[in-house]
This record gives sequence, structure tokens and C-alpha cells, in this order.
Amino acid sequence: MGKEQADEKHGIKFFEGIYKVIECVSALCLCGQVVIISIAVIGRYIFSYTPTWSEEIARVLMVWMSFLTASMAIKDDTHVRISVFDKFFGEKGLKIRDTVFSIINIIFSLMLFWEGSKLVMQTSRTKLPGSGISSGVLYASICVGGLFMAVMLIYRMGARLCQRKQ
Repeated sequence: MGKEQADEKHGIKFFEGIYKVIECVSALCLCGQVVIISIAVIGRYIFSYTPTWSEEIARVLMVWMSFLTASMAIKDDTHVRISVFDKFFGEKGLKIRDTVFSIINIIFSLMLFWEGSKLVMQTSRTKLPGSGISSGVLYASICVGGLFMAVMLIYRMGARLCQRKQ
């Protein structure tokens, strides 16, 4: 195995490592939602008491999970799409179209990151009313999600252009 192949394997392992971290954090968010909502439901119907923070924290976890799993769907190429026009493009046309769409999506994802970071700065001093945590925690999901989406788009675009197995 030459140096170029070894570098490519390390690059793929890097993206796979990021993917695994995103997958684990997303699973923790889902588990947290299930536990918190279960506590709220049991509290409401059995003890006639619902923790004030439960709905708010579950919502924050859902937002984080949504932005993180969007980047997973990009890497896996499982986003919903309309493919009726694909038959009109040849293989080269599809590659060009996919590259253009990837570049546009990378720009959008980096804008999410940039504007999300501004939003985090603006809201970091405010608190969510039910839990008392910083609003910046909620809006940081936009920033982190945008960054991971851009990273996974770069991976997908590189894989398409180099025709390597994904």
C-alpha cells in the first residue's frame, strides 16, 4: 500500500470517526428525550406533578438531534430528493449536477455555522425559562449542525469526484 492509499484510508477513518461521534451523541439525545418525556408523563398522570424543565430540555435535545442527524443523512445520501430528472442526465451530467448542488449546500451549511455562531453570542446571556440553561446551548445546535453538514458534504463530494467507494 502506497503513501497515497494510506493517506486516503486515514482520511476516510477521520470522517467515519466523526460520523460515529455524531451517531453516539444523537442516540444519547434520543435516549434523553425518551427518559425525560417518560418522567414528565408519569409525573403528570401518577403524581399530578410535571417538572417545569422537562418539556424544554426534551425540545433542546430534539433540536440538537435534528441538526446532528441531518449531517448523518448527508453522508449516507439518504435525504429525500426528487429523482425524476436523473434519467435525462448522463453519468457526467449527474456528477456535474451533484458537484454544483454540493457546493451550494456547503455554502449554505457554512452560513448556518457563521450565523449560528453569531446567534449563540447574542443569546448566551439569556436563560431558557423552564430549565435556566443558557439559550446559547439551544442555538449552538445550528452552529455545530452546520459545521458537520459542511464536513459531510465535503466528504460526499470528494467521494463522488474521486469515484471511491463510500
